[in-house]
Amino acid sequence: MTIRMTIARALVAVTVLGLGFPSTSAALQKSYIPLPEILTDPNEGNTYGFLGVVLFLDEQKIIKYILAPDVRYNHITGVDPTFRLFGYPSIARKWSVVLGKSEHIDEDYDLRYEDNGFWQNRARLFANFEFEQDSSERFFGFGNGSSQKAESNYTGRQLNALVWLAYRLQPTLSLTYRTRVRVFRVEKGGVDNLPSIEDEHPGTPGLGGATIVGQEFGLLYDTRDDTNIPRQGALGVFTAELVPRALGSSLSFVKYAAEGRKFIPIHDRIVLAMRARADYIAGPSDVPFFEQNDLGGHESLRGFGGGRFVDKDRVFASAELRTRVYRREIFGVNAELELAPFADFGQVFHSSRSSPFNDLHAVGGLGFRGVVPPQVVGFVDIGLGEQGLAAFTGLEYPF
Repeated sequence: MTIRMTIARALVAVTVLGLGFPSTSAALQKSYIPLPEILTDPNEGNTYGFLGVVLFLDEQKIIKYILAPDVRYNHITGVDPTFRLFGYPSIARKWSVVLGKSEHIDEDYDLRYEDNGFWQNRARLFANFEFEQDSSERFFGFGNGSSQKAESNYTGRQLNALVWLAYRLQPTLSLTYRTRVRVFRVEKGGVDNLPSIEDEHPGTPGLGGATIVGQEFGLLYDTRDDTNIPRQGALGVFTAELVPRALGSSLSFVKYAAEGRKFIPIHDRIVLAMRARADYIAGPSDVPFFEQNDLGGHESLRGFGGGRFVDKDRVFASAELRTRVYRREIFGVNAELELAPFADFGQVFHSSRSSPFNDLHAVGGLGFRGVVPPQVVGFVDIGLGEQGLAAFTGLEYPF
């Protein structure tokens, strides 16, 4: 039995036996939503498919489960069927299972669990296990000014496992700890018209792969009124992650991060959401490229593909005006539509002695958000940057 089949069967077993979906779903109301899929991604290009969504609702019309399998076609991945199941046992807890295997290279087996009332509300817990192969990954070289002409392709094959715990010292102040293991390998990519990373960027640290075992410690300040759909409050976090050879890592280095978020209700329908973050790596020059800090994708510069700019350090900031424009019952649930004009700014740099603000990349755009309180958010974000338009889709707010 291959490792991929073992992972898939283990995740299905956890879902069926440990999370109790089949035993409770029969008593819930069901709502069926057939959806065509027309997606675009700066790295993957255009994707077409069909998504069949089944919502399982309790008597208050609150979503308890979402079953969302789909079949997609993309010229890089080929036919790509994926099974998705999301569970929302309570306002404080949620879990998800994703199992996907494409016709060609790409695979994704992902299990997540989150509990904001863990240990009788003394702590917050997040756990994630994932095996992934992505044949559309890009690398343009290091630096904030890396050229589009230096674009290369590779397949990122990785196994990730992490557990994050935040212990509440006070209602708004927590000590955090995260342990993670990441095993990463670089393999031949799936984009035939691009050079491989080995040919275009020989000597890049990390081409031979690496094992990362990190222990992160931090301090978290959180006054948000809701962790899933925040309308007001603030969040501040500082972390330091130790990655030592002594625990099995391929090399030793330290990561530092600081982040702040602020949510300001301007009107009962409008929330100004802001975020700023800085990341810094202290360590040797051969820290693998996939462990260095990057910008691009749906969580940072939304006008660029994932990992567009890479270097040891980075700063970025975002602001968006989340505006509810429509609310009604649809498909059996109380849903809201938000429009969110946004602006992103960011820069990567190689040394703490460099100015982090002298060459910021800027992106502007518009987000479309489907919100189903108390936990579910789906998004389509379209951003315009220096290299044109980029669009991203997924679940949860970007911050």
